[in-house]
Amino acid sequence: MKKVFVFILLLHLQQVWTDIYYKHCVHWTYSKGFDLLDFTERVVLNDVIIYYYDSQPLRRKMPCPEWINSTTGREHWRTVQILSDHNEHVFHLGLQSAIEQFNQTGLLSDRNIYQASGCCLRYPNGTHEAQLTHAFNGEDFISFDINRKTFVAAVPQAVKYKNLREREHAIIEEVATYYKTMCLKRLDIFKKAPGLQIQKVPEVRIFEKQKAGSITVTCHVTGFYPRAVQVDWLGPDLHPVDEGVTDVLPNEDGTYQTRKSVTVSEEDVGKHTYSCVVLHSSVEHNITTVWVGEKHTGIAVWTSLACIGFLAAGTGFAIWWRCRTRDAVI
Repeated sequence: MKKVFVFILLLHLQQVWTDIYYKHCVHWTYSKGFDLLDFTERVVLNDVIIYYYDSQPLRRKMPCPEWINSTTGREHWRTVQILSDHNEHVFHLGLQSAIEQFNQTGLLSDRNIYQASGCCLRYPNGTHEAQLTHAFNGEDFISFDINRKTFVAAVPQAVKYKNLREREHAIIEEVATYYKTMCLKRLDIFKKAPGLQIQKVPEVRIFEKQKAGSITVTCHVTGFYPRAVQVDWLGPDLHPVDEGVTDVLPNEDGTYQTRKSVTVSEEDVGKHTYSCVVLHSSVEHNITTVWVGEKHTGIAVWTSLACIGFLAAGTGFAIWWRCRTRDAVI
């Protein structure tokens, strides 16, 4: 028999913080021998493509979209367009240098791929970071130290390319400046893209699996958009139960799903409650689902509470979880 319990959770949340952020990236690929376009460039904010360019003959560069309606925004867009040609040249040099230094001759020289990503991230607490990394055939090749304004070779074969790039002192300064300041300014412009305004609320379901001496309880969260989400299990003491990180995976309809599990020993089943707390930008505060196991039957009973800021008199604790997305190349 199932029993349903409704709990007003008295949560002290000062130690818990969501990692939802804006992530503005440019991804480049230069390939040879894979029946792909030689060069592609994608400017992405979170998972929304803002700008796309490739080496297809006679391809026109994307015009400035109507939602960029400021003079500053249009200037940024023109800069992105102009840099596409420069970036195609830079990554062609990277591919050729890697092929030569790894001594990829004969058949080995026919199928190679050079990839790079440059990103800046803004976190909810106002902090930010940036990074630029290159890879050759799926392995780390070189990265850029923004503060020291120098390239760092991940393998000896990248030293030649490092020296080649660092001869261009003016461009090195521009790269460092971009990742320190300009990338975040561009992020603020691009976050107005229509695709970033879509919000879909997560659906939460709990299921369990019996094991020898324990029960694995899984919180499955699906149907949410955008991708950024935080899922935590809170134990009996209302502190997070950390059992590893799980991936966020795409659904066929463009939304996302993830899951997080907690292991409960058989002797603790029925004695304690566990809460799956989901933070997402589509929900003003959070979605909390409570699991209580029955020791004799192994049946889980749970209820979902949309936490909307309960104040618990006499406790001094308050629920006030907010999903914040305002505070996350060359």
